[in-house]
Amino acid sequence: MNAIRKTIKREGNILKIILPDDFKAEEFDVIVLPKEEPLLANKEFDLDEYRKSIVDFYANYNADLTNFKFNRDELYDR
Repeated sequence: MNAIRKTIKREGNILKIILPDDFKAEEFDVIVLPKEEPLLANKEFDLDEYRKSIVDFYANYNADLTNFKFNRDELYDR
């Protein structure tokens, strides 16, 4: 299977697709999607800020496992 991915600009309402000579398929599926801008185009990614947001999010989901004992035999009891 051959595939071509290329970003092109339209000219009015016409879209021209020029295929390479070695592209031999007779039928095509064409999907036209708008090009998305990068999510962080306006702002640089801050790793420390991201880590802090993760810690803050999961701060409310702590579990006390001090008295927990894992018993492998109970795992297989039915």
